[in-house]
Amino acid sequence: MPPRTTSLLSRPLCRCLKAIPRLSRRNTTVSLPNPPGSPHTAFARLFTRRLVSVYGHDASHFLQGLTTQNIPTQYTNTCFYSAFLNASGRVLHDVFIYTNMDVEKGERGFLIEVDTNEVEALARHLKRYKLRAKVGIRVVDEGELSIWATWGKQSPFSGTGGLDQRAPDMGQRVIISGDRKLEGSGRQVECGSYDIRRIMMGVAEGQGEMPKESALPQESNIDYMGGIDFRKGCYVGQELTIRTHHTGVVRKRILPVQIYSAEEDSKPPDELTYDEDSKIVLPPKGSNISRVDKKMRSVGKWLGGMGNIGLALCRLEIMTDTVLTEVGSQWSPEHDFKVAWEPEEGREGGEVRVKAFVPPWHQGRAERQTLHRS
Repeated sequence: MPPRTTSLLSRPLCRCLKAIPRLSRRNTTVSLPNPPGSPHTAFARLFTRRLVSVYGHDASHFLQGLTTQNIPTQYTNTCFYSAFLNASGRVLHDVFIYTNMDVEKGERGFLIEVDTNEVEALARHLKRYKLRAKVGIRVVDEGELSIWATWGKQSPFSGTGGLDQRAPDMGQRVIISGDRKLEGSGRQVECGSYDIRRIMMGVAEGQGEMPKESALPQESNIDYMGGIDFRKGCYVGQELTIRTHHTGVVRKRILPVQIYSAEEDSKPPDELTYDEDSKIVLPPKGSNISRVDKKMRSVGKWLGGMGNIGLALCRLEIMTDTVLTEVGSQWSPEHDFKVAWEPEEGREGGEVRVKAFVPPWHQGRAERQTLHRS
């Protein structure tokens, strides 16, 4: 077993801190203050993420057959974005994978960052495929290592990590020992401010926003965010992923959205803007999005958010002016969209309007994919 770092953080404190961002996302009946907007230069500890350690002689080969990205065979102090899929090509876990060296044993290994609620499930998934591979798999204790996100004009950090390349200007990911505090040129902010930043950029994270065994990697933008190597050989879930890339059309994608009042005099926003003082009630996760003026099938699904912004799985040619086929877009500036939900125990029913925005960086990533296919 690799050595463990002694932590000065108590587990009850960690659990208490982690509970803060979760309540604002999941419970629409409790009124909690919205997190402040993200400053240009800052860093945040991510209590919503945990680590699984995979180490040993066969670690690189073992992970190569399970993830959507190529696993390096040589040690480099870096990290990269990837995903684990099930056999039918649906997302199990979106992850960051960090190369990790046990200096005392001289063993190469990897730290896999995953949604904190899925860390045990990921460990079980890995052990299922271990067979005779010479690898060790363990969940890293909560106080042993800590995960941080940094962005803006920061000086280099010492620790394991690398660039977060899911979207432009997402910053860096850094792992340090749990009893240390990251020191940077910006100021430390709460995890909610980091979430606001990535939602504004249209970056989904975790199985609350990429529903497990339901979401498809392309619909979740894992391809646009650099999490899939389409030239890679066989891995679990590859068949549907590659077939969609080469022959299919991705009609739905996760987009940032802004919600606003359903009152008659309300107008849709011209640009995506976060309002920290918003009192609007967020819809329940999984609520359907539909046209206001017309009864028709669902055109999207609300995934979650904060304040007056969130993420939704949207039909591109209906909710945006994106053109995917010769038929063209069915979108019009006159079309309004809504999320309506029925009352349930402990929660009132409601209705809000929603407008989707295509992040500017999507176009560049789409063009890059087209070049690779040609």
